[in-house]
Amino acid sequence: MEKNAQPRAGNEDLTLRAINGIKNLLFSNEITSALRLNARDLSKRLEMSPTPVIQALKLLHFQGILGHVPNKGYFLETNTPQMIQDIFNLRMALESAGFETILSRITAKGWQELEKAVTTHLDALEKDSARHVLLADMTFHTALAGISSGSAGERLMRNLFEMLYLKNRGVVLYISPKQQFGTHHQVILDHLKKGNIEAAQTTLRYHLATVRNAVLSSMESQKDQDLDLNW
Repeated sequence: MEKNAQPRAGNEDLTLRAINGIKNLLFSNEITSALRLNARDLSKRLEMSPTPVIQALKLLHFQGILGHVPNKGYFLETNTPQMIQDIFNLRMALESAGFETILSRITAKGWQELEKAVTTHLDALEKDSARHVLLADMTFHTALAGISSGSAGERLMRNLFEMLYLKNRGVVLYISPKQQFGTHHQVILDHLKKGNIEAAQTTLRYHLATVRNAVLSSMESQKDQDLDLNW
């Protein structure tokens, strides 16, 4: 029993490393819906053996990030417009409900975390860096979820972001003018500091609806440019 425990832990670490490596490739748009994911090729790119990469592909398929065709392989499965609507509806319900408990749970460290996330997001918008805007947006919302609902809420929020951004070419999601939603995080934070939960919830819902519409608009403008998967 003791002899088998350590190899399993090592394999889990390698699989997690492979998962994170594949997610980074997806997020940076180095893997698109036009490509079939080959474990041997990915293992070379990630500089690791094929075994943990194969396990990572299976887990990403189980999580709904990748599609799979038997005897063919894995591919990036993009969201449909309805799936995007569903993700944002779920986010709206979860995040809005979380505001009901956030003030009773937040600490001084929590306020600092939110303030830093807002500043980082605004800086990324000023620099017009789509990748950093997406990361900062995710950081702000996962921080809110973590404060209001603990580690489970933070993990769930991160999964929802991954379902959206990894599957829909994150770089193109923020094509819309930044002034549409650039200051929403700051307004939400200001309302929370004043203890005005209802106003924070209203701004949050408006923010998510605006971002959702930007995602759908961007998806519509990009659909004719995407290549179909060619097996």
